[in-house]
Order: sequence, then structure tokens, then C-alpha cells
Amino acid sequence: MPRDLVGGLFWLAVAIFAASQGVTLKLGSLSRPGPGFFPFWGGVILGLFSLALLARSLGQAERLSLAGIRWPMFLLVVGALLGYLLALESLGFVIITVLFLLILFRAAGRRWLFSAALSLVAAGLAHVIFRVWLKTQLPVGPLGF
Repeated sequence: MPRDLVGGLFWLAVAIFAASQGVTLKLGSLSRPGPGFFPFWGGVILGLFSLALLARSLGQAERLSLAGIRWPMFLLVVGALLGYLLALESLGFVIITVLFLLILFRAAGRRWLFSAALSLVAAGLAHVIFRVWLKTQLPVGPLGF
């Protein structure tokens, strides 16, 4: 499928970028992860999934076509992701994650109440897992979380 080929290449590029940025930071160890630990291993895992998608799509793809891509949705997701990256330090992890997920759920056609509730729960759960349980340093926003 051509869309799988394009998606596989895109996510492979994202994976290489994340892993390379993780390497530039201190990786640390499994018991004491450094700031580059999660970006590096997230990039490695994403890269493996991307390679699997590419391998599957190369066996099925006859030609590359961008005609099936829903460009407004694609641009919205890429814009939301870039906004997330740019505003993460200033707004903090919890606030920007709630906003990012809210945009994605609404773009997927979910209702406002569902989108808001699931965004709050997901961001809160991620905060508890990474900040409280794993004691990972996350960007703190103007509200202190």
C-alpha cells in the first residue's frame, strides 16, 4: 500500500531524529535514566516498527501515490505536533499534552466532552507514571505541574 510506504518513511525519519537527539543527551542507565534515555529508546522502538511497516509495504506497493492522503488532516496533525514541541517548555508537560490530545481527538471527530475527559485522564496518567512513579523530570508549566 502506498500510504504505508509514505508513513513508514516518515516515521523512520522521526525515529532517526529522536534517537540521534537522545544520543546527544546523556543516556544514563536502566536504573538511572538520563534525559536522553526515553528519546533514544523511543526512537529505536519507533524505528523498528517503521522498518516492519516499510518491509510489509514494499512487498505490496507497486507505485508511490500521495493521492490518498487527507492533506488537511495530515497538516493539522503535523502542525499540532510542531506546536507541542515548541510550547512544551513554556506551557509544561501536562497543559500542552492536554491541548495536543484535545486537538487530535477533535480532529478524529470525537465529541467535546469525550475529547476533554480523555485528554485530561491521559495527560494526568502520564504525569503520574513519569513524574511521580518514575521520578522523571518533565517540563513544569506556569501552574506548577
